[in-house]
Amino acid sequence: MLRVSAEPVARHASHADIPLFAGQEALLDVADTWNLVPHVTKSSDLPHQMGSAGPMDAHVYALLKGMSADGRERSAPVVLWENTKGDFAGGRWLFVNQPLGDAFAARGGWAALAGWARFCARGVTELWLKPSYAVYEAHERPLLRLQAQALGRGGAAADGLKQKWTFDLRVERETKDQDGTEEPFRLTLSEKVGRELDVWRIPVPLDVQSGFYRASCRAESDNGEVRYLRQGFWGADPALLAEGAPIRAGRDYFEQDGRPLPIVGMTYMTSDVARKFLFLPNVSVWDRDMAQMRRAGINWIRTGIWTAYRNIMQVDGHVSEDALRAIDAFLLTAKKHGLQVTFTFFSFTPETWEGVNPYLDPRSVEAQKRFIRSIVGRHRETKHVDWDLINEPSMFDPVRIFSDGPRSSRDPFERAAFAEWLERRHGTIDRLRERWSMTPGELPDFASAAIPEPEQINFDVQDMHSGKKGTRWLDYALFSMDMHNRWARELVATIKDLCPDHLATVGQDEALGAQRPSPFFYGEEVDYTTVHSWWLNDQLLWDGVFAKTADKPNVVQETGIMYVETPEGLAKRSEQELKSLLERKYAYAFAAGGAGAIHWIWNTNFYMDNANESHIGALRADGTEKPEADVSYDFGAFIEASRDLFKGRALEDVAVVFPYTNDLSNRKLAFDATTKLTRVLSYELNVPFRGVSEYDLKPLLEEPAKLIVLPSAHNVDDAAFAQLLDIVGRTGATLLVTGPAGLDAYWRHTNRLAETLGARKPANVVREERLAVGGKRYPVSYGSRRIAQVAKEVPADAADSGADVMVDVFYGMGRILWCPLPVELNDRVEPIAALYEHALETAGYKPALEWLEGGGLPGVYGRKLSFADGALYVFVSEYAYDTPVRVKDAASGATYSFLLERERSVLFAVDREGRLTAVYRPGETTVQTDVGA
Repeated sequence: MLRVSAEPVARHASHADIPLFAGQEALLDVADTWNLVPHVTKSSDLPHQMGSAGPMDAHVYALLKGMSADGRERSAPVVLWENTKGDFAGGRWLFVNQPLGDAFAARGGWAALAGWARFCARGVTELWLKPSYAVYEAHERPLLRLQAQALGRGGAAADGLKQKWTFDLRVERETKDQDGTEEPFRLTLSEKVGRELDVWRIPVPLDVQSGFYRASCRAESDNGEVRYLRQGFWGADPALLAEGAPIRAGRDYFEQDGRPLPIVGMTYMTSDVARKFLFLPNVSVWDRDMAQMRRAGINWIRTGIWTAYRNIMQVDGHVSEDALRAIDAFLLTAKKHGLQVTFTFFSFTPETWEGVNPYLDPRSVEAQKRFIRSIVGRHRETKHVDWDLINEPSMFDPVRIFSDGPRSSRDPFERAAFAEWLERRHGTIDRLRERWSMTPGELPDFASAAIPEPEQINFDVQDMHSGKKGTRWLDYALFSMDMHNRWARELVATIKDLCPDHLATVGQDEALGAQRPSPFFYGEEVDYTTVHSWWLNDQLLWDGVFAKTADKPNVVQETGIMYVETPEGLAKRSEQELKSLLERKYAYAFAAGGAGAIHWIWNTNFYMDNANESHIGALRADGTEKPEADVSYDFGAFIEASRDLFKGRALEDVAVVFPYTNDLSNRKLAFDATTKLTRVLSYELNVPFRGVSEYDLKPLLEEPAKLIVLPSAHNVDDAAFAQLLDIVGRTGATLLVTGPAGLDAYWRHTNRLAETLGARKPANVVREERLAVGGKRYPVSYGSRRIAQVAKEVPADAADSGADVMVDVFYGMGRILWCPLPVELNDRVEPIAALYEHALETAGYKPALEWLEGGGLPGVYGRKLSFADGALYVFVSEYAYDTPVRVKDAASGATYSFLLERERSVLFAVDREGRLTAVYRPGETTVQTDVGA
């Protein structure tokens, strides 16, 4: 349970569809209450598929809601659980989650309490109203199904008696040319409901027209219980789907109808049945939820098929019409509310459809293409949808997803593709043997190159119990990146063949540093890149910077807060702390040059055997809004007010090369090096930077940087290093290289840069080193296992000078600064900061923002993003105390002062003269400006 504050609550309201508390709203005082976190199942529908839902054994309703003054549902002091399956089937549990108060009895509380008890004692009668399709074509006749079953263990049902229910059913179509609706159909029927399921088919004698139809039913039992059932369906409306133009992807942001569209998004799979929404569609629920999301300022939703692909296409090439029409209805509903939709086809690994490798078996890939064409082909003229091939892909084995690196499916297709790839990369078998340290007997030809398992690779300095050939892991990791791209290329081509103006992407998680498909690799095959920021809460800026390619937008496409608990099993974070963390994730998404953020998820999905899922969502399981929902409202308002600013973003003058060769090798240090760099540059020195891939350095030639940093890479690809040097010589950039500069991709020492830096030899670091920078000496410490993990280079014949000396040499039009020590991997911040400050000064870097107050505090982040017509300022606190901040814009001379609250974010937009145009959370944040300063 988590405490729910009553601070935003102004009054109570009863549940509209289960009006047990109608007229009793004032019985309870407005007070703090509790959020019950349900975990209602220990089963999974598809145990072999990660993310599969479980049975819907319980349904949760907020019978009494705490309403804010602006009409938002903020708390649920009274909650009903109805158990429909499993051990507790038929049981009703009503929770009053706050003290009743002194005035409860005087307000008639004891009589009401008796009524609540009678309501629970009757047990559950499960009622459903469902259309046969979620969309009907023009002139088709709708068919509704009403089903009922008395599940309660007491009362008449326990004696085998049937109870009479009266159902007042109506179907009405929303009109486009006038306010309100027209009511074309109404029916009343009375039926007996007993212990066994009864289903009544109700043909609706109407020729369907285009538009949205509401179906509602007032159900009343002979003992006075009242329930409202709400459903909906669409009359096919191709004209609505075809309105407008598809979004475009610019370099940094999306455009909609000629205007920038920074994303304030939400993942949505419906609040009633979660991931079963394509099999149990309720368009009325979607309409309600999407209207609520749009009011919150959300402009983009992400949905799709996370599991149960075979339920949609059991037979290869034959897709269920029910599911296809549900997808159509979802897109129509989103269009009605002005929401862009990202639709995801697969998760983790794509479905194989009787194949053996989800990415490489032609049988599997062809089936996937038929599956995708069946969906996309219905939306050639739809303008508000883009397509996500797969959520968080892992390579290759479906059983071993989320591994730290690729895992083989051990099939002939993968073995053949690997052998072919190796020959193309290495050219000769002799070269491959040399790089893998193998003999002709171990590796007679390319076809004999076995795909390695992790157990066969020496990932650690102490991993020497048996002889392992570790350098081949780099090739297998690079191979997996290429094979993912090959697969993505085929599926994107399938989409573009049908809808050339629709965008396509891949939705990847925090795979950067985990040797899984990364945006800097798959970016060339898609229209925009993504990152899902979940566990790495200390690396949120790093996550965004190294997912943003030079030429395409990057979206923090899935973000939220994983559940963490105390040793006794209670929630560790309060709802307010969760809100603040989510707010920081959104702020960092924009600070990293990203196109926006999409929250996971609108409604909590507790129909999974996963306690973590029961905690995640903008809405609680009872349907009321958490404080997290405020982030959507606040960012939605701010982005809508400032969206036209997001044009012509100026690129950062500092660029950092992500050392992928090292990161994909058997001794990866890149994560530690680049995350430490991010902390020092962005927080200690307040210097923004952009990321670039070691394997794609062309952006540094097209958009030169003043300073380029290659941090503690150790092993670097020869061709990449040569290209980097060429860029430095041609553009006049300053290149800072830390650590060994002579190790090739397979960890062999070379004479690289010998003519420039002199002859060098490898050496081990010791626990305490010393670095000389700019005439000063700094201690450099390698604690714990670092002295075994890292190395340095020293001059081949130089005398001991008492310190490792930073080397400064000219190179063509540019300059090279070489630090012999892998300084980012040491324990101290001071030598890193001193080295970076020297490099920035050497490169002629000029900050866009001058910190007058607050800039020296740990965990206080801030930057300016410059645009053609103004600027966006982003400040984030990871600091334990509220702190005043005062900054000066170097271009306009304007100063800005404000209070940065602990763990919160402050954002504001200004015009070209520095005048404020929009403030994030204007009711809570005051930004004082002096434009003439």
